[in-house]
Amino acid sequence: MVFILLAAGAYTFIGAAQQPDVTLEEPDHTVSASETLTLAGTSYSFTEVSDGSATAEWTNESARYTESWAANDTVVYRGDNYSVVIPNQTDPTELELREVQTVDRPTVEQDGTTYVIVEEDGERRLVERGEYLDDPVVHAFAEGDTVERPNNDNETRVGAVTNSSVTVEWFAPRTNEVSFGEGENTTVGDTTYLAHFEQQGGESVLQLTTDYEDYHSDVEAQEVFHERMNGLWGVAILSVLAAAFLVMLAFMPSRY
Repeated sequence: MVFILLAAGAYTFIGAAQQPDVTLEEPDHTVSASETLTLAGTSYSFTEVSDGSATAEWTNESARYTESWAANDTVVYRGDNYSVVIPNQTDPTELELREVQTVDRPTVEQDGTTYVIVEEDGERRLVERGEYLDDPVVHAFAEGDTVERPNNDNETRVGAVTNSSVTVEWFAPRTNEVSFGEGENTTVGDTTYLAHFEQQGGESVLQLTTDYEDYHSDVEAQEVFHERMNGLWGVAILSVLAAAFLVMLAFMPSRY
């Protein structure tokens, strides 16, 4: 009978007990989906706030973009194709864009030399390719010079020149994303916030705090609650098993 009473008491207590909530007394910021929050001078648009996660977008108005050209690459400059030529120096700071020339007539190779087949007045003659073409157009640039790029209205400059490549750079807006998760730390600007989610008015809201102790003390209280509930379940189960064992012993036939 005692074991049955213990099991019933433990089970009743388990049913009546309520898990403590995680609540922030004074969060630094509270935001819901489709709202905008300004942190450290930057505006964050929250595209999604759900139960346990959130995503916000922010725009860097002067993000750095780069493009790399290897030596002998072909790039488009002012609508024409040019080859990237880097001088053979120890520490180059300049480059050339040399026009990529094409021949509008048939060619033939003889003894390692390319000839252009020219027909005039019914006569056919061979002209060396270098003699047939005009001197290529060459544009010279140094680090810091402006260089035009197709489909790019931003001011583009030569950022750095090495023996094997050239880096050009420009600055333009770029949209970035930042994510928040329950109990996770996210650094925004120079501040690291801890994220917590609650239901308010039937929708999920994100709360950001720098008071980590406020959050973790509630989490620890929940862990203690779960430990105690597990203990009570253990008492209830063992008590039922003990009572069943005693009942079986009572019905066992006597040997005497």
